[in-house]
Amino acid sequence: MGDKIVVATDGSDTGHRAVDFAAALSNKLGHSLCIVHVLMHGRPAKEFAKMAEVEGLAKPADDSGGTARMIAALGEHVAGSARQRAEEAGARDVTTRICVGDIADEILDVAEAETADILVMGRRGLGRVREVLLGSVSQKVLHHANCKVVIIP
Repeated sequence: MGDKIVVATDGSDTGHRAVDFAAALSNKLGHSLCIVHVLMHGRPAKEFAKMAEVEGLAKPADDSGGTARMIAALGEHVAGSARQRAEEAGARDVTTRICVGDIADEILDVAEAETADILVMGRRGLGRVREVLLGSVSQKVLHHANCKVVIIP
C-alpha cells in the first residue's frame, strides 16, 4: 500500500465530516489525499433535486440531456468544494476523482487504483431513504476493501 488516503463524499453533512476527518489525517500523517465522488446517474429524481438544493444549485432540467449536464456539474461542484475544504484544512497533495457506476464498487475501485492505506466515508448520505440504503454501501465497502476503512457517523 502507498501513503494515500481516499475519502468518498456525496456533498452531504456526513460527507463533509468525512472530508474534514480525512484532511486532518492527511495533514497529521503526511499522506496524500484523493477525494472520490460518484455521480448520481440512475438515482431517483427527487434525491437528485434534494442534492442540488443542498449544494445551492438550480433544480435539474426535465429533459435527460439537461439532467445529465446538471449531474455532471453537480459532481464537479461537490468534488471541487471538497478539494477546497480539504486543502484549507491542511491536507497534502489533494486530487479528485469523479466516477460513474455502482457507488460501493466505484469507491472500492478508486481505493485499489490509488493503493490507499485508509479509506474514509460517511455511514449515510442525503436523506432518510439513503440512510437505509447507504448502510448497505458502507457495509459493502467495509467488507471488501483491501485497506483500513473509517466510517464517519
